[in-house]
Amino acid sequence: MKRRLTRLGLLLAAAALAPDDPKKAPDTGRPYQVPYRLTDTNHFLVRVRINGKGPFNFLVDTGAPALFIATDTARKIGLEPTKEFWTPVDRIDFEGGAHLSQMKARVEDPFQLVGMNALGLPGASIDGILGFTVLARFRMEIDPTRDRMTWTRLDYEPKDLLVPPTRDEAGKPPAGVQAMNLLGPLAKLAAAMTGGKQPEEQLHARGFLGLELSEQEGEVRVARVVPGSPAAKAGVEPRAQLVEVGGKTIKTLKDALTAVADVRAGGKVTLGFTQGKDHYERTVTAGEGL
Repeated sequence: MKRRLTRLGLLLAAAALAPDDPKKAPDTGRPYQVPYRLTDTNHFLVRVRINGKGPFNFLVDTGAPALFIATDTARKIGLEPTKEFWTPVDRIDFEGGAHLSQMKARVEDPFQLVGMNALGLPGASIDGILGFTVLARFRMEIDPTRDRMTWTRLDYEPKDLLVPPTRDEAGKPPAGVQAMNLLGPLAKLAAAMTGGKQPEEQLHARGFLGLELSEQEGEVRVARVVPGSPAAKAGVEPRAQLVEVGGKTIKTLKDALTAVADVRAGGKVTLGFTQGKDHYERTVTAGEGL
């Protein structure tokens, strides 16, 4: 009996000393607050860096099967498409701190992006699509009354997608692919005829304040102050009502997001708050954002 217990003890000790599963993401279970922009067409856009380059606007699309990067975006990154169907991406960084490594992307121009960008429908340029192989690695919570989503890292790795045939026996793309490829140029032609071409948009890394805001009963309040952030160092307090940004009156969450959109790293912005009967101001020096 004693020998069996000793053997069991050795097995338990060995299990305790065994290294973690190398396939398990080190940040499994960690929640990230990912800011988003709601476009004029009610699409969710988040800002990302690809291989350290960016920022770029990527569409959050639960109906897309994979990560898609527009060809123009790939050129800006210096990402060369391979002869294979998928192109390897070393790293993706999402605003809010989440990141993924060693991903596969399809470099092409899906007709949806070509059409929406050409006609200017979203009100913002879209540089790519975040589909299932990216999103399935997170449990996602979206609250439209807040200015960011919550992405919690999962211990889950989606299976690689099957590579669809890109050529038929005659060496031509399948008829369905040819038809889909025509939709993009048609959208561009429609944009040229209607004068609705999407203007060129310049994206710059924005300043990081460290505030999470929510809109409650007609008021914009500080839901959370990120520890160690510029807002925390300036003495901003949770649950306070945000009423001014840089002298501009804040009545809605959209007002707040618009007011801080042009704040760059190192820039100073004065925020006005009310808490109970008290009114106070804090000047925050923005940190490096995305």
